[in-house]
Amino acid sequence: MKKKIVLLLAAVMAVGMLSGCGKKGNAPASGAVPAEASGQEMAVPEGLAGTKVAWVTIQSDAWHHQTAVKAQELLAANGFTCDLFDTNGDDAKGLECLEQIRTAGDYGLVIYACNVTQLDAFKQLMDKGTSVVMYANDFEDNHGVVSTWVCSEYDLGYLVAEKAAQELPENANVVLLRGIEGWSGSVMRGKGFHAALEDAGRDDITILDEKFQKFQKADAMTCMEDWITAYGDKINGVVSENDDMALGAIEALRGAGMTADAGHVLVYGIDGLYQGCKGIKEGSIQASAYQDSNDYAEAALERIQKLVSGEMKPGDCEDLTFDAAYIDSSNVDEFLTYYEKAGMAQ
Repeated sequence: MKKKIVLLLAAVMAVGMLSGCGKKGNAPASGAVPAEASGQEMAVPEGLAGTKVAWVTIQSDAWHHQTAVKAQELLAANGFTCDLFDTNGDDAKGLECLEQIRTAGDYGLVIYACNVTQLDAFKQLMDKGTSVVMYANDFEDNHGVVSTWVCSEYDLGYLVAEKAAQELPENANVVLLRGIEGWSGSVMRGKGFHAALEDAGRDDITILDEKFQKFQKADAMTCMEDWITAYGDKINGVVSENDDMALGAIEALRGAGMTADAGHVLVYGIDGLYQGCKGIKEGSIQASAYQDSNDYAEAALERIQKLVSGEMKPGDCEDLTFDAAYIDSSNVDEFLTYYEKAGMAQ
């Protein structure tokens, strides 16, 4: 099932980073009127733990935090409480968050992102009447047990590499900045990179090197500096698994006088967040693939509504794959306007 990307130009309040399990995000955006305001308490259907939603992810990651906040805003506007939990990028902390949610016993839906599946903990939650979704990660062990929601990681990688293949000069040399080795998303983005270059018939493109840099800007900058030392002005392109690493590469290129924004080296990223869009507007990034946070927010609202209505049971699975798109100079102004109006221009 696919949901088309929709840009919601409603204003969103900025929400600060959270530092531990069980922390709530900010209140609904100004003007949002939750259903509870009517004084009517929402009944909990038999077999469902409750009507609250728990969103568990690494809140320091820009895309994940944005997605969690968008969901919290939309759910609040429709009468549901959504609490944000922070894994701090630690799988053990993620497990602690799940145990805290299970102990509380009043969450009808958990939406979770971490680098490993927590299948035993998921089953314990479902036994207590809580529906579970794992998003932005696709683990075979989860299939048929809990729902998986993803934007096609393969498509994200394919789109930017396809764009690169159209724009790179003849006999181009490129380097690939990879994310986390072994993570399903990095595996599929990498496959998309290579497939797009092959499908484009660009046998003249040489991949000089590819290295995993854990999606970190500083690490990517250091890696790019090493590549500049090794290959110098032979490098024509950088294809990155996220915009942060692309921006790190650009800093290294500028430091070496290889001005990326002047077109000396063409740079491509993934995420399409505000800073990446600024890079596209300035000309330092040529394009970025985009997965829409609104798709996940809308899916969360639809799921809790189905649970409350009885249309779905806590143990039911419904896997969703959302469409990917790309941002370049032709449409970047729309995205910049969106982020500015939503209070996410930072």
